[in-house]
Amino acid sequence: MSQVARPDSTKLVELLTRQRDLYRSLRELSEKQRALIAGDRPEMLLSILRERQDLVTALARLNEELGPYRQKWDTVHAALPEAQRNAASALVHEINALLRVILRTDQEDGALLSARKQAVGEQIADVNGGRTANAAYARQAGSAAPSANVTG
Repeated sequence: MSQVARPDSTKLVELLTRQRDLYRSLRELSEKQRALIAGDRPEMLLSILRERQDLVTALARLNEELGPYRQKWDTVHAALPEAQRNAASALVHEINALLRVILRTDQEDGALLSARKQAVGEQIADVNGGRTANAAYARQAGSAAPSANVTG
């Protein structure tokens, strides 16, 4: 964008639309991620996380394209024709709403995974504690076994 006074409104709306679509896809993956966590299928999380990373990479590239518009957003926005200005505002509003949902879901998922990790750790500790107790009982039982005294 060489002139801030006359931004390419069509390109801006196109970029914002692509950004919105990527955030929608990211939200859908967040929902799949939640279902896998809640459904005790964490082994499938890796594929979801790879897909999410691809979307984040695409968003980062798109963010670079939006950089010149964002730097002088107020001026750019004011210079847009009314229809594009309204479209851009609606897209930015939707993008921000999607981002809030994604961030909140990710925080909740992180807490859920942390709780599951702690629960598994406690189960492992219980199993290890049981083995230790069993070994101690076995040692004690072995020393308390009657010795065979053969006296003649």
